[in-house]
Amino acid sequence: MDLSTLNNDQVHAVAAHLAVAEAIVRTRCPAEVKPEARRYRLRLNGKLAQVTARRTGEWQVTDGTRPLLDDTEVLVLVDFIPERPEFYVIPAGWFRADVEQRYAAFMARVGTRPRNPDSKHHSVRTSDVERWRGSWAAVIGEAA
Repeated sequence: MDLSTLNNDQVHAVAAHLAVAEAIVRTRCPAEVKPEARRYRLRLNGKLAQVTARRTGEWQVTDGTRPLLDDTEVLVLVDFIPERPEFYVIPAGWFRADVEQRYAAFMARVGTRPRNPDSKHHSVRTSDVERWRGSWAAVIGEAA
């Protein structure tokens, strides 16, 4: 899927709409896009979900100490690197704890960020979330 001519906001819009379609196909549960200022969230089977996409590199988290909005119940990471988009559907509690732990370990190792000491940026690698690839259990309420 060639997204090279789209800006980041457009890529995230595509990700949100594809995630809703994939959720409906995979879970047969109600799903809708909920546009918000500078982001899209989803309502998946009654659960509020955030969507984050990547075209290259790793997924980006602006604040490693607070990786998701407080009311988010599910995170959908959309990977546009493969020829066909892949979806990582993650319970928000697991993601928060994992990112916060990884970020704290990173900061303990480096002390102060070398380029921007005030930054709380954190990246998420595929290996960090591999277990959630194609797993829609968080949406339909099954234990993963």
